[in-house]
Amino acid sequence: MRKFKIIAPLLILILLSGCKSCKYSLSGINIPADVKTMSVQYFTNKATLVNPSLSQKFTEGLKDKFLKQTSLTVIASDGDYRLSGFITDYKTEPVATSSSTGAVKNRFTLSVAVVFECPNHKEMNFTETITKFQEFPATDNFQTLESSLSEEVSNQIIQEIFNKVALKW
Repeated sequence: MRKFKIIAPLLILILLSGCKSCKYSLSGINIPADVKTMSVQYFTNKATLVNPSLSQKFTEGLKDKFLKQTSLTVIASDGDYRLSGFITDYKTEPVATSSSTGAVKNRFTLSVAVVFECPNHKEMNFTETITKFQEFPATDNFQTLESSLSEEVSNQIIQEIFNKVALKW
């Protein structure tokens, strides 16, 4: 009986580690076994206010996220997973005001239209606009904060895209 208590867990561990088609993962990644590659097209900036480096940084950030957290290989086009889209909105606006001082708090907003396609699993396809924002004191200069705000909000959008594609959230 004592040998069984030792051997049984080892046997289960060996079986799980050797089952390549199971795609069981402790990380929560949920990618079909036949999906090996991913292509991410350049996310152009179609917003009224254009940050000249945002498109490149966003596209590369999206690629990096999948490279670092999945076993997918990123290729130029026609991947098993395909992401494309564009930046639709990039703006700041007051969200809290005071009758004596005017704006008290501003909001930086970034919206990205995303198209996800998986030709072998069409039920996974989606098209969606994802919007995230970050508020900051109106006394702060947006140009001073722009780089950190756009990076933070971009990362939130990238994480949401990753969750929808790789984790099925």
